Amino acid sequence: MLGSMIITSLMSFVVSSFLFYFFHPKAIQFGLVDKANHRKLHKGNIPVIGGPAIYIALVCVLFFEQKFTAEVLYFVLCSGFLMLLGVIDDKINLKVSLRLLSIIAITTFLYHFAQFKINSLGNLFSLGDINLYDASLFFTVIVVIGVITAFNMVDGVDGLLGCLSIISFLSLAMLFGINEQFKLTSICICFIAALIPFLLCNLSILPGNRYKVFMGDSGSFFIGFVVICLLVVGSQSSMYVDSQAGESDSSLAFRPITALWVMTVPLLDMIANIIRRIRSKRSPFQADRGHLHHKLQDIGLSDKQVLVFISIFALIGATIGVVGEVYHLPEIVMSSLLILLFVVYFHFYSHTWKVSGLIHRLFGNKLPVS
Repeated sequence: MLGSMIITSLMSFVVSSFLFYFFHPKAIQFGLVDKANHRKLHKGNIPVIGGPAIYIALVCVLFFEQKFTAEVLYFVLCSGFLMLLGVIDDKINLKVSLRLLSIIAITTFLYHFAQFKINSLGNLFSLGDINLYDASLFFTVIVVIGVITAFNMVDGVDGLLGCLSIISFLSLAMLFGINEQFKLTSICICFIAALIPFLLCNLSILPGNRYKVFMGDSGSFFIGFVVICLLVVGSQSSMYVDSQAGESDSSLAFRPITALWVMTVPLLDMIANIIRRIRSKRSPFQADRGHLHHKLQDIGLSDKQVLVFISIFALIGATIGVVGEVYHLPEIVMSSLLILLFVVYFHFYSHTWKVSGLIHRLFGNKLPVS
């Protein structure tokens, strides 16, 4: 199994690397580029090809190593449609309503034909499992929209979406591996392998800075969708993805509360921004410069310092989730800690300037002169 995992990971890395190299000039010719504006402070027009490259790499790996169930085929088709929706959005900037309707349609299709369902929230308050019953479809749709939106919102600093995604997939790989669900572990590792070439290009690590790329909405939509699918597979008795695995509750890799810890930063950032925008009587989906990475930039941190700061925060959150699952911490403890973390996060998020001195001391910086 380890040998197969290494081979498929290398395949994912090689295919992804080739596609970034191949798509880079094509995207410029086609006009699939991200242009600088008042929110996007990069220089020049950067190709947004993360979604197509990573999607094709992952699909190649899936066809190579897995006997597909019908559910996996539905996932491949639906995630491909969502990725293409992101490509179109990157090109012509679709209306939010059209994006939402597309996500709702895809989720509803998978709910009915692939058993993609969130049926239970677990025993969050030590009063027994919270089962959703007839509210399952509505809740599943809301969660899918939320997770995709969360990963889309954090894509604002070079390397940030890539690093946060790798942390989430690494956490999921560990959780699936501990539960001996090695096919799902392999998928997570292959996804990490496909993300490495993107990070090399996105962070301008390659010589000459010739292949700078962005993830784009196609990439953030696809990554968010894959994450929520894996979270549902791991925490719910639904979506039969492995032709050799059983369908019993005993196959669950982790509890629903652990799923939230796996994506701590995207989750907290999204909730904080929605609250802030609603307070300001604005649409929750209206883009602005109010995200955590923007606030850290505004107090004088460099993009690399922002990347390090938020990635460490995300790694700590994911580690708490994995450790809590491994040691079977009560769900009420895990949920209470997450609520406490959000309260602390939202306080500091709302008063960034008050803690700017502490943040700068962590990086050995001087405060910016106003």
